[in-house]
Amino acid sequence: MIKDFLKNRSQRVVLNGQCSTWENIQAGVPQGSILGPLLFLLYINDITDGLESDVKLFADDTSIFSVVFDVNQSARVINSDLSKIEKWAFQWNMSFNPDPSKQAQEVIFSKKIKQPTHPDLIFNQAEVQRVSSQKHLGVILDSKLNFNEHLKATIDKVTKGINMLRKLRYYIPRHSMVTIYKSFIRPHIDYADVIYDQPNNNALVNKLESIQYNSALAITGAIRGTSRDKLYKELGLEYLSSRSRFKRLSLFHKIIHTKSPYYLYNAIPKP
Repeated sequence: MIKDFLKNRSQRVVLNGQCSTWENIQAGVPQGSILGPLLFLLYINDITDGLESDVKLFADDTSIFSVVFDVNQSARVINSDLSKIEKWAFQWNMSFNPDPSKQAQEVIFSKKIKQPTHPDLIFNQAEVQRVSSQKHLGVILDSKLNFNEHLKATIDKVTKGINMLRKLRYYIPRHSMVTIYKSFIRPHIDYADVIYDQPNNNALVNKLESIQYNSALAITGAIRGTSRDKLYKELGLEYLSSRSRFKRLSLFHKIIHTKSPYYLYNAIPKP
């Protein structure tokens, strides 16, 4: 069944109404198929074998990381693991993205004032690019883990939605506007808030709350300075800080009752 599912497949490219010739597919799985992701995961499942570093896999993204106690020792281990991954790719005819703009990247997470000098990492005969931040599953992780870049990107994205709300106010009923906000704007703020939210950081809390307040103003047409409590009550909105707190408590409940990944449970200090 699996062989019949994969063999005798071909593909072509259509660009501006022009079609290329059909070419036979020699490897890979059909994109969008139900079996495709499972077969891909089975294929790459042994990429972690023999690696000394910690590894996280998500679809076709692979991240390896190490807690650094000795910069030279960590560099040696990671370079050794990168070499093993190169050999794995050669063995199973898997080529990593050759595009120079999408080369392997390294982020050093540290809040030390005086940073030690970390040796270079090498992958695919090229130096691994050292960057100050990187996006993982929609969350921008910066080297200081203060999430300023992630919040800036989120605010820029949400501001466009708020501007659209202001224009729609004249054509759409208020309850529909609230639904649009809850469905298309607030999810950008909610996403990963259990990670980036800092309850004791009043500046961050106020910055996030101002986004929802501006949305409420756009929906109602009220002037700036209108009571936030009255606006939220009228629109049926809760404070973002309350939503985040509830989600953190829910996640913590799942963690201590082992209904979440064990690496989260192991990170909780035991009484």
